[in-house]
Amino acid sequence: MDAFQANKVSLPPCAPSRDPWARAGIEPRLEEVLADPLVHQVMRRDGVTEPALRGVIGRAQARLRSALCCRCAA
Repeated sequence: MDAFQANKVSLPPCAPSRDPWARAGIEPRLEEVLADPLVHQVMRRDGVTEPALRGVIGRAQARLRSALCCRCAA
């Protein structure tokens, strides 16, 4: 056994969840996240407004879309 194999970590399988966004690769919609009062507390603590956050997310989405090929962006 080489050093790489000796350092491998076995992770337990994820417990099944009724929430579809709890599985890897699926995320909650932004509206769901912004409906969480805890998210608003963290935003308030950090001095982030909802319009500012939506602007950052919108710009990131636009950059990601422009980086995709035509076939993927549809």
